Amino acid sequence: MTEHHIDAHVCFISPNVVRGGDGTVERPFATMRAALAHLRATGDGATTAPSAAAGVSVPGFEVACVAAPGALGERKRKSRFRFYIDEHRHSDAPDGSESAPWIDRVTAIDGLLGLDERGSLRLRPGERLTVCHHEVFTSTSLDRIKARKERWAKYAFMVAAFLLVLPVVAILGYLTVEALPALSLEFLFKNPTDMGKAGGIWAPLVGTFLLVFVSLLISAPIGVMAGVYLNEYAPDNWFTRIVSLAVVNLAGVPSIVHGLFGFGAFVLFAGIGKSVLAAACTLAVMTLPVVITSTREALGAVPMSFREACWNMGASRWQTIRTIVLPNSISGILTGVILQVSRVAGETAPILFAGAAAVVSLPDSGFKAWVPFGLNEPFMALSYHLFLIRTQIQGVPEATQFATAIVLIGLVLAVNSASIGVRMYLRSRKKW
Repeated sequence: MTEHHIDAHVCFISPNVVRGGDGTVERPFATMRAALAHLRATGDGATTAPSAAAGVSVPGFEVACVAAPGALGERKRKSRFRFYIDEHRHSDAPDGSESAPWIDRVTAIDGLLGLDERGSLRLRPGERLTVCHHEVFTSTSLDRIKARKERWAKYAFMVAAFLLVLPVVAILGYLTVEALPALSLEFLFKNPTDMGKAGGIWAPLVGTFLLVFVSLLISAPIGVMAGVYLNEYAPDNWFTRIVSLAVVNLAGVPSIVHGLFGFGAFVLFAGIGKSVLAAACTLAVMTLPVVITSTREALGAVPMSFREACWNMGASRWQTIRTIVLPNSISGILTGVILQVSRVAGETAPILFAGAAAVVSLPDSGFKAWVPFGLNEPFMALSYHLFLIRTQIQGVPEATQFATAIVLIGLVLAVNSASIGVRMYLRSRKKW
């Protein structure tokens, strides 16, 4: 619904006439009182006028002030005074506002006459007073102000999102253009030779996949089980608070410190040696806080009424968790796993002491050329390989460096996209 303005009920006034006329623009009235009296006298037989919408009657009118008789072009588009009539809305103290409109045309004119006696309706040339019908469900000025602020907020956030995406697109575009001369299937599936100056990146690519997969196998089950315990079983006591504090502090430890811890705990103390397994364990410890925190948040988002309904059916706590809570929180848990995958694939410092090697001697053909690393062997990783060929090894073509970087980013994006797709599918199956 919209407000309807009535041109058929318009009276003109002018401060520059001595004797009033009939309210037309050629013969305007001299005062507001004369115009309102005329509208009241002529409104008895036509208190309403048809609007643009068929079947709708609008009891509205307008008083416009012109500088001189016939000066119609000086009327401004916006009213200085705007009042409302709503026959469906009753107010104890109507004043013509949107919140307290007048009940009909006669009441409106009486109210305007009272305002004119107090000198509150003075119009200057080019200004006008409008009384319009307030339709049911028509937005108020407050609603329009809120809608305007909402639009500005939407545009501001849209610009912020664009500014966030723009650098990412620029970086990816620049890396892709610089990497095009070296990108090929041979570059992907061939092992590096001559200290990385020639060949491809197959061995570092396989090492990165192994690192992500093994660390995920270690951290995901432990992190999810710890999150389930803290959210579903642990009482609110000092021990639980200490564990929660330890999780928060573990998330704030620098990655190089995790690397030193992994070297001491897994390489030396556990006797694993520098290997894929030691590096994966180090990265698993580093990413545990993210998995635990996301699991707790996802479990906490499941309504308590779900648990109570299951308990009332006679199910145990574990049955409730296994059949109700975990299936309804799996999409949130996957969020933590996705963040873990992204971080593991790009980390260099933690694996530096735990088994990442600058160069590993590999055959040109055979099974070892395609599966170059075992769990108990030193390995190559894309992030560390990129660091070496960029800063430590001289003579590496720049196209090779950019191609390695774009493959690493593509690997992270591919794994993230697959995980997000699974999460969206699981989220779409939720019943609440």
